[in-house]
Amino acid sequence: MSKFKNVPGRVVALALMTGLATAVSAAGMADASGNWVHPDNGAIINFFDCGGDLCARIVKARAAGLRDEKNPDEAKRSQPLEGLSILDHAKTSDENSWKGNLYNAEDGKTYAGYVTLQGADKLQLKGCALIVFCKSIVFSKVAQ
Repeated sequence: MSKFKNVPGRVVALALMTGLATAVSAAGMADASGNWVHPDNGAIINFFDCGGDLCARIVKARAAGLRDEKNPDEAKRSQPLEGLSILDHAKTSDENSWKGNLYNAEDGKTYAGYVTLQGADKLQLKGCALIVFCKSIVFSKVAQ
């Protein structure tokens, strides 16, 4: 006896195809994980998978010893920039892009963040305020 005996065959087939499509999509998704270097200041950001989403943290600040001095939470202003999470659980928007909240330690603000993998060695990080005021930076993959 099938556990789906009261479910129309088309519904079961659709559920199975949807699951298969999700598995294929996840397997075919671009991989943004790894260390990426800021083109202007040499800071290094590590992008990594966090439960199927994309997260990022600073692994090397533009200068040693920098702190999160602009953080709106006074208690966090003494924390080092190195190790600081700047992108938390960005969701896939298409095969090469993710969208989530992006923290900017330079001004202590959080913006709508967009990450787009532009090739095996180029990654665009864009932060937007009010959707129309955006700034983007193209990072290069750190050679391993």
